[in-house]
Amino acid sequence: MSLRDPQHTSEEAPTGSTARRAILLTSYQTGATRGRNLGMPGYSYDLVAQLFVPLLARWGEVIPVARQTEALETAARAALNRGCCPVHVSFVACQDMVFTSSAPNVIVPAWEFPDVPAEAFDGNPRNNWVATANRCDLVLVGGQFTVEAFQRAGIRTPIRIVPVPTPEEYFHLPRWSAENRTRIACPAYVFPHPDVPSHELWDAPEADDPTGSLTEQGARACSLGRAWEDNYELFLPPLFTQAVRFMTTRLGADRWRAYVRNCRRDELELSGVVYTSIFSPRDGRKNWQDLLSGFLFALHDRDDATLLVKLITRERLMVEHVLEFYRTVGLLHRCKVVFITDYLPHEQMLDLVRASSYYLTTTRAEGNCLPLMNYLAAGRPGISPCHTAISDYFGDDIGLTVPWQPEPATWPQDSRARIKTTWARLDWPALVQRLRESYLLARQDRRAYDARAERGQQRMRTRVSVESVWAQLRAALEYLEAIGRQNAAAA
Repeated sequence: MSLRDPQHTSEEAPTGSTARRAILLTSYQTGATRGRNLGMPGYSYDLVAQLFVPLLARWGEVIPVARQTEALETAARAALNRGCCPVHVSFVACQDMVFTSSAPNVIVPAWEFPDVPAEAFDGNPRNNWVATANRCDLVLVGGQFTVEAFQRAGIRTPIRIVPVPTPEEYFHLPRWSAENRTRIACPAYVFPHPDVPSHELWDAPEADDPTGSLTEQGARACSLGRAWEDNYELFLPPLFTQAVRFMTTRLGADRWRAYVRNCRRDELELSGVVYTSIFSPRDGRKNWQDLLSGFLFALHDRDDATLLVKLITRERLMVEHVLEFYRTVGLLHRCKVVFITDYLPHEQMLDLVRASSYYLTTTRAEGNCLPLMNYLAAGRPGISPCHTAISDYFGDDIGLTVPWQPEPATWPQDSRARIKTTWARLDWPALVQRLRESYLLARQDRRAYDARAERGQQRMRTRVSVESVWAQLRAALEYLEAIGRQNAAAA
């Protein structure tokens, strides 16, 4: 079997060299590992790179390098001068790959579509993922879905499956208990407002409703504005009419913002059946509109059910966009909806897991879905569609799957917005039904809930525990060394 056969198994890989090794590590350097630029393009790649650094350090000296050809060449020559064998490992999408001619190039891309770009566009030849990947010496991917997509597209560079490692502490968190109450010292928006009488169904105020918490002066202004619209619109210039309408809308928006401020808490307390979802609202794949509307329709009458949304963004406009969508759903509800918009350190992210019963995602496409993997490792079943990279590890035996159908989609990096691939359209009524089933499972069939939790944790331990991933990474890098020795002998 050829060393460049993509199906070459780790058992056949020759033993590694005893020479000193250097890992030239490139990524986007967004600062996401320090809580900066969260939600920006490339931030998730940097988080993945951070998870791999301790394992790469077992292989050789890890040297972070700027993603520039000159910097890479300089770092590679310096390593060679010190007697090291350098390898360039890059955690980037193919269109952002930078190469060095002085060391093998390894790329670690995430891909979430069944079709892979095989053409250059937008003036960037590296947008041709097939051509870019075929310039590399090795491609590391998270699972079989990506392997098959790459091979169908014509990528012939050796591909190895090396999943993203899940931190060990997730595996040691206590199991969820309905009796637990978790307090987290972080700001959060908690809807509905707790001062609303419990015998009523709660709802956010209508943006154009002049009653309630508006001041008397504001209410009079709204009434006056509507009077102008109702009685004098036919006799006034159009621009004046538009100005009056803008004034009344703005007053309603001010009332909504006041309501949101009243729903903000400095400390969060979580109990009951808690569904957690973590995403960047900028990412169109996340389909968070279905998530919010589906949860509210499914569990609106359950005052012990909570949807906890951790938004990965610091952009005020994006936060307001999500909150406004929640308002426009307009569904009366007793269940709670919680939004966390601030950066949380690692320990507080673990607190979210401790409080959670399920991880919920309505994503249209995924290259990994690391939060789902982490929560499964902690014994929290998932509620998710089973498609793209999620299908590598998820199923009804460890959670509840949401049916879906393919629909036309564009590649996110294609500014032409050409329909070249597909992603998932979820079955929304089925999502509502799965949420109702999950609630009853947690409340009334704890044995079945625990069985899913146990199977999910065991699957993640086998697949993405640190030691399991290290074995796969080591085999892949040993294979790369064997290719180097073969090429050197041939020369």
